[in-house]
Amino acid sequence: MRQPSLSWQLLRMGWASQLRAGGGHVRAVALLLATAVLALGLTSMIAVHATYEGIELRSASRALQFKDAFPDRPPVALGKNDFDEMQGRQFSLIYLRPLTKNMPLPPGVDRWPAPGEALLSPGLVQALGSEGAVDRYGKLVGTIRDEGLASPGERYGYVNPTDQQLDRKAALSIVGFGEEKGMKTGDPLFISDEGKFLTALYLILLPAGALAVIATRMGSTGRDKRTALVSALGGGRRHRVLLNVGESATPILIGAVLGTLPGLCVMAAGNLRLPWINYFVSSVDLQRWWWAFPMAGCVAAVALLLLVCALHRTGRRRRTRSTRLAAHKGQIVRWAALACPLVVIATVWGPAQLDPAQYSDLRMKLYNGGVVAALATLPCAVAVGAAALGTRLAHSSRRTGSAGALIAGRHSAAHPGVVARLVAGVGIVLVVVSQVQLKNSQFGESARAAQAAVNRVGSSMLLMHVDTQSLARQQLNPVLQRLPQGTEMIALYPPAESASGATVRLQGSCQALRAVKLSCSREPITAAVNSADLRITEAIRWTSPDSDRLAVRQGAVLPASMGSAPRTVVLASSDGKKLPEAQINQLLRDALPLAAVTVESPGGSWLVGANNSVAHGRWVIFFGLPGVLIVALAIVLANLAEFLRFSRMVAPLSVLTGERKIYYSTAMWALLVPLLATIATSVIVASWLAVPQVSAANGVELSNGMLTATAGALAVLAVLTWWWGSRAAQHQSSLWRPLGE
Repeated sequence: MRQPSLSWQLLRMGWASQLRAGGGHVRAVALLLATAVLALGLTSMIAVHATYEGIELRSASRALQFKDAFPDRPPVALGKNDFDEMQGRQFSLIYLRPLTKNMPLPPGVDRWPAPGEALLSPGLVQALGSEGAVDRYGKLVGTIRDEGLASPGERYGYVNPTDQQLDRKAALSIVGFGEEKGMKTGDPLFISDEGKFLTALYLILLPAGALAVIATRMGSTGRDKRTALVSALGGGRRHRVLLNVGESATPILIGAVLGTLPGLCVMAAGNLRLPWINYFVSSVDLQRWWWAFPMAGCVAAVALLLLVCALHRTGRRRRTRSTRLAAHKGQIVRWAALACPLVVIATVWGPAQLDPAQYSDLRMKLYNGGVVAALATLPCAVAVGAAALGTRLAHSSRRTGSAGALIAGRHSAAHPGVVARLVAGVGIVLVVVSQVQLKNSQFGESARAAQAAVNRVGSSMLLMHVDTQSLARQQLNPVLQRLPQGTEMIALYPPAESASGATVRLQGSCQALRAVKLSCSREPITAAVNSADLRITEAIRWTSPDSDRLAVRQGAVLPASMGSAPRTVVLASSDGKKLPEAQINQLLRDALPLAAVTVESPGGSWLVGANNSVAHGRWVIFFGLPGVLIVALAIVLANLAEFLRFSRMVAPLSVLTGERKIYYSTAMWALLVPLLATIATSVIVASWLAVPQVSAANGVELSNGMLTATAGALAVLAVLTWWWGSRAAQHQSSLWRPLGE
């Protein structure tokens, strides 16, 4: 009978050793998770590229072709690219009036709507339906198919304007759709570029690399012995590689398959809505790159196998040092523990004492440095606390008779550095998550001011901007008379020159002026801007920021000639309550030419831009939160390996006590309790460190929901670590045999 080859025997030996070695199951799971996360990160990069490629292709196929870019082609429609916003996010609307019956149609459209009708994307229809305004842009006669949308969830619409909405003089001539020279609309105007998005994916790939390194070195004691034995028997590098590959190939291959399954499932099942982000991933885009997903899994598997082989010792007979970090001794851990509360207090209190106008950069540098110092000292504080409690725990175990508490208490008291290393990752994760969330909720200076203005006056005052060149008085005046009851109008004329101390002119009816606490007189009455009603102060601040004086007089809002008409009209409620902004916008949208009159809250354009930035920042959190949890998982696995080493040393206790459940109590006090204590402490520290940045007026608030969710996930991870470590240590104790002298 033919004997199996040596290579095959070495592979089988490696496969069998992973089951027999101490902690082999733990390492197998760690390798599986590391490969799966790495494969998921690589497939995510492929999905991002495929998505952006699809957005580019579909956006180019529907791009508007204007007569100016194609002078030799006859116009087929008159149109205008417009924008609207909903829930603080802006989107595109295309208003087109066909000039010929055979006008070419954009992708995803079967027939063009009649005047006063609209074709909208499913995402926009759903958003309008939630507000009860499906017919906002006209009668809805259908939806745009996916091939005509940049992404399945895009808010986008085609509208055939009414004769009142269409200004033929201001409309642009359109000759068709598509090609590179066309003007792109929709999501490409509001999303980040592909490079920034791929950079955000490093928040998953880098932690995956750290998890891979930790997984490959777990349970290294038994493998180092086998490697030394193979070398002593004359084995070379190739034989050691075969042994290592046989030991790790199975979990790595399973992990590679699991890591590629999400992308393959989305590809087969259809469009996927990402939770919290509310973005839809197109399965059609992924199907164009179907071959890259299994390739990404192969790359992840090969990378892990190479790492497994590269990080093993050669087995040479020389003194080697363990790669395991040694426990800190001496006073370093205790000094760091004493420094932790001082660092937190200094970080919260110190930078706030500096003038933000003069020392904004210094304040931020001091704050960031304090956060880093708090991250470095927090694990030491928990470790010293655990050491102090460990001594009391050991004393109390004499009364309770708990051997597990005695062992864990003595170990924590004697090795605070080991406890510090145990809890470091969990503590760092919570603080980092809170800081990332705060950084991505911060607006720019103008956006913060706009949010503060909205918080002060709400929608009790709106700014109406009028395009006086495209409107006639007989068009605008009847519409303004149909404004909702209780809406007062005041014309605002900014100074001719933007200079400090310039005077703003206000003009309106006595009823409107008195509604905002201004004097009514046919002769101008001058007053300081700060002495006026808060709504008028905000209106002037956003239209004429350099003015500190105002002149008020009674008069008509619209003069006889639109050439001298105001470009800005202040709309204020007569009772100081909210104005029906949606109703006002709908009236102006239906009765006047497109974009001739717009209504917004103070600084509304800044808020829309800031909301886009915040939405982009949510992607960082979307990728960053799993990333930091992966880091926590990596550190927990390393600590699990540490506990298994410790359990091997106390294995004889199971013989002395007559029970193996001692490992559950030992793991509870050595693993679970320190981790849960660190989670609770880190939540408090994260909340304290957030205080200098939190500002409700500026829209910067710590998300308690996200902090609670992260803490809950880490707590679940701590419980799983305790159960897993207890089971593994119990199984390992069954393999212990006494050695004779």
